[in-house]
Amino acid sequence: LKSPIDARRTPSQPRSAPRGAMVAETKDAKTMVEESMATNEELRKANDYINQHRIIELMNDLCAAVCFHKPDDVCGFLLQELTQRENEGEEHGFFEDQEINAVFGLVDLMQTSVITGEEARGALLSLANSQKQKETVETMSFPEELDVNMFRQCARDALRIVS
Repeated sequence: LKSPIDARRTPSQPRSAPRGAMVAETKDAKTMVEESMATNEELRKANDYINQHRIIELMNDLCAAVCFHKPDDVCGFLLQELTQRENEGEEHGFFEDQEINAVFGLVDLMQTSVITGEEARGALLSLANSQKQKETVETMSFPEELDVNMFRQCARDALRIVS
């Protein structure tokens, strides 16, 4: 059975909504826009906080340290790393002289015991584990040639290496 209104409607015409339905749909859409704007504002604030406190860099640094050292007690290692960062500053590095020497050896392919300043910059950039460290290395001035001791000192200066 068709109502008189439905009988007048052609098949291509949509069925008309009750009067209050359009108002409700408009309110729902308006509410959705307001909620979306509030959500976007909260996301922006969260993103600003993450950037301000460099949380992504910290998490990347900690993950890299865990992968490098492969500790049996990961939680204990992370607690130790965070404590050390708190005591020594957030730019604490996790490379030791042995690793720095190995990197120097990889760059010094001809085993001349010296590398160029640009080779040193490239090697240190590959070791940098934060944006601040990368910026420090990029702005450093290097001598024309460096031996392993000079390279280690540059690494300490740029990356805050543990001796």
